[in-house]
Amino acid sequence: MCRALRSLLSQPSAHLGWPIRGGREPLWAGSRGLSSRHRAVTISDSACSGAEINRIWPRAFRSDGQRVTVAVGLVGPHRVPGHTRMATQMFEGKGHAAVYQKYRFAPGKELQQTILTYLKEKRTSPVELVVDVGCGSGQGTRFLAEHFKKVVGTDISEAQIQEAKDSATTPNVSYLVSPAEVLPLEDNSVDLITSFTAAHWFDLEKFMREANRVLKPGGCVVLCTYTLDMSLRYGNCSEKLTKVFRESWDQIFKYSHSRVKHVLEDYKEIFEALPFPDKKRITDIFDKIPMTVAGVVGYLESVSPYQVYMKNDPEAAKSLLQEAEKRMLETMGVSSRDTPVELWVRHVCVLGCKGQ
Repeated sequence: MCRALRSLLSQPSAHLGWPIRGGREPLWAGSRGLSSRHRAVTISDSACSGAEINRIWPRAFRSDGQRVTVAVGLVGPHRVPGHTRMATQMFEGKGHAAVYQKYRFAPGKELQQTILTYLKEKRTSPVELVVDVGCGSGQGTRFLAEHFKKVVGTDISEAQIQEAKDSATTPNVSYLVSPAEVLPLEDNSVDLITSFTAAHWFDLEKFMREANRVLKPGGCVVLCTYTLDMSLRYGNCSEKLTKVFRESWDQIFKYSHSRVKHVLEDYKEIFEALPFPDKKRITDIFDKIPMTVAGVVGYLESVSPYQVYMKNDPEAAKSLLQEAEKRMLETMGVSSRDTPVELWVRHVCVLGCKGQ
């Protein structure tokens, strides 16, 4: 690392985000370390704009005349050798991220208890650092922050990370824009890796290799998703209400990505890909999520196939949600879209621990 760059990075105003390290010595006092596979890269502003850099590593650059210094595995359209964009990107738009933040529900109580019980059984030392990969707008990350000392949420989408940062959070949470397959963390530095309804979008082989690299010996992995086994409950019309919901889902599901097969197969392939002998898969976790009619419709709007539907036929997509809401209200015999309902959902959870 050149002396000029080291001097630049040592300045208090040179905020390069969390974490950052070059080689074996910290480049910024008080920071935690980047993997040695990542480097501080200096490029000209004309080669790649700050906005393009920030797509991968938020606020990890500063301009100094005609130069930009950035710590990344990827730099805008310019790839560092050996690093490519790998995760399937379905949630990047600002509008979609806002809908996702508003309507996606946090992990339910039964799922939370399953995770916490597993960690209590497996861990012999306190969990110091948790990394929530594919965190979206932070619903699962905030649950983790209630129980663990330091939590870092990562996502490939800058818009999702911005939504997460804009939400009420606690001092022990931070967020980074990063692909799941290139985590900016040192070897053997993480106690727990989690992913809520996101692992099916990852390049599994590369993500699993990366998880194995950053986990400490004895570290744990929790990869979970809610399934399409969902029903709505309201008074004595639950069966009819669920029928309306599922008919709407069926129309939207036609636009699903092929990777949704992992969800339909209860994460079987993801379980098999986890490189630790000590692992298990639980497929019968049931939660009751309190929602409203508006929340149910909003959830449908937030799913990735609906966004594809909107791009293909926006008028038909909007009409579908309007009709779904109208039919739900008629079935319930109410007029307010704020009427509460319960969404019953089945979760699948893959859990594993790295050997000592």
